[in-house]
Amino acid sequence: MNPHYRHTQVGWVMVGGVCAAAVAGLVLAPIARAPLPVAVVLPLVAVMLVLFAALTVEVDGDEIRLGFTAGLVHKRIPVAEVARFRRVRNAWWYGFGIRYLPGGGRLWNVSGLDAVELTLKDGGRFRIGTDQPVALTLALAHALGRPPEPPTSSAAEPDRPPGNPARLALVGAVLVVAGVLAVLAVVSVQTRPPKVTVTPQAIVIDSLFYGDTYPMAEVTGVSLPRCLPRILARSNGFAGGGLLRGWFDVQGMGRTKLFVDAGASPYVVLQTRRGFVAVNFSDPQRTQALYEEIVAARGGPQGSGLVP
Repeated sequence: MNPHYRHTQVGWVMVGGVCAAAVAGLVLAPIARAPLPVAVVLPLVAVMLVLFAALTVEVDGDEIRLGFTAGLVHKRIPVAEVARFRRVRNAWWYGFGIRYLPGGGRLWNVSGLDAVELTLKDGGRFRIGTDQPVALTLALAHALGRPPEPPTSSAAEPDRPPGNPARLALVGAVLVVAGVLAVLAVVSVQTRPPKVTVTPQAIVIDSLFYGDTYPMAEVTGVSLPRCLPRILARSNGFAGGGLLRGWFDVQGMGRTKLFVDAGASPYVVLQTRRGFVAVNFSDPQRTQALYEEIVAARGGPQGSGLVP
């Protein structure tokens, strides 16, 4: 039987946001030196886009049929099981895709806040997100042979033409890209080598969020080990592509501040009254020069107890 009503709504904001996230993944991966996540995340993004980018709703005299995009995720509700229906407005935090409703029930939605809520004879609730709430309500009224319940006050306005899809996609993409650019900026700064300044009074390590000043009077030892003890956990820091910035739990050293490229040795390790600090550069000669500069500023090596 041909459906009395059939409409496909595309979630353009979702499409724009997912595409922007995919592009961001391609950009961020080489900067963070982590190509593996791209190989995992991008296929997942593509699958999510295929599964939930659009929602098709059909209504005829027998049943209500819903299907996301390719139809792999679909649902059929016999008309005879619907006790009543009405127009509603979703709260913005209900989101898109398949969601559970507060108080029970489910929502299928790809965009916007308008929906039609079905109350089933078994007491269940099911909401269909739509950009054609009036047309869908009329189709249900025709199929069930009875009018809907009065709509909620916020849904009483008549149907209006859907927004420009390109504009909605642009707004969503801009918001996502703005967030991605902020993350990109942080990652870019964190992946830069730390700037270390050594004076007879202090050692200053300049790095976003985790930089600090270590008075020379508080430095009780300095060494140049070829490797670091095992890193047990990250407590408050950045880790990407072997670059470690911030606080980590290190075996035998406890809570340690790291500014290191884990794949490049040696490492300058400072023992201070506040704990251990390790710093190095991808260029071993630059790390060696920093060690010699610190030793000279302190007036000679005084071991920290670590084996170089």
